[in-house]
Amino acid sequence: MMNMAENIRFSKSKGLDSLRGVAITGIVLYHLFPSVFCGGFLGVPLFFVLSGYLMFITSERAGSRGAFNIGYYYKKRIKKIFPPLFAMVMAVCCYLTLIQSNLLIGMWREVLSVFLGFDNWWQIKQSASYFSKLANASPFTHLWFLAVEIQFYAIWPILYIIYKKCCNIFGGKRMCFIFLLLALMSALKMSFLYTPGDDPSRVYYGTDTMAFSLFTGIFLGAARQQYEELRFKFFHKPFAALGLFLLVLCILFVTVDGQSSFLYQGGMFYISVIFAVMINIMENHEASIRKLPITSPLSFLGKKSYNIYLWHYPLIILALV
Repeated sequence: MMNMAENIRFSKSKGLDSLRGVAITGIVLYHLFPSVFCGGFLGVPLFFVLSGYLMFITSERAGSRGAFNIGYYYKKRIKKIFPPLFAMVMAVCCYLTLIQSNLLIGMWREVLSVFLGFDNWWQIKQSASYFSKLANASPFTHLWFLAVEIQFYAIWPILYIIYKKCCNIFGGKRMCFIFLLLALMSALKMSFLYTPGDDPSRVYYGTDTMAFSLFTGIFLGAARQQYEELRFKFFHKPFAALGLFLLVLCILFVTVDGQSSFLYQGGMFYISVIFAVMINIMENHEASIRKLPITSPLSFLGKKSYNIYLWHYPLIILALV
């Protein structure tokens, strides 16, 4: 089996950056034109699968050098997440203070939940609907996604250390499937908690019920490490595979209804698996895919996706105020 440090090229992967670009494009289009791009919110589970995958392989790269340090891990994430987040939240609050200060009444609780990383649970408690009209939304509604990420970042070092210790006892080929089991448990909980006909925001916001996308990405990273077959170049024409995936994604973006029962009764899990398959293809055919003209603009968007995600939604909301 080839050394993982040699195999991992994610830091300069145009393919993965392009997938981020696709994800953020779908999300922005959904928020701008929800009636047209009604499935664009599926960029969120795509982001989660990517995050889970990168979460594992970055840790594995550091671990293979004996350099996985929990303190450094947290420091790096805090430095990446909070300065841009603080700038956006303060800018929005300053704008509202000058233009419509009445909208700030009680908002400090939401802002607190954002910075403490439990905004998704705060919104669940408020019975806030992700799928309601923008006119009724807070400029920080979209930050539920970031809260789920922060919670996973908080627990991941512990999970990773436990995983590595168990690998030494039971073997990595067996242990990698624990992440698939956790993904299935999360998807099943989403299905059990969801009541057809009700607003699905509880299961869409919940860390417990959306964790399957992250665990699917983590499983992909662990499985690629343990099973060399997953790193083979299955496709002689990766462009065709990429084109088919983009076609399927475009169809999902314009046809899937965010309140469809199918999504919350297994559908979003299956879609996350499709995303994981595409990530695997991207990684295996990175050299070929990076030559495609479309990857350059998508890769650029992908590299800027965090800032785009932070700013696009409050700008849309404030334009409606």
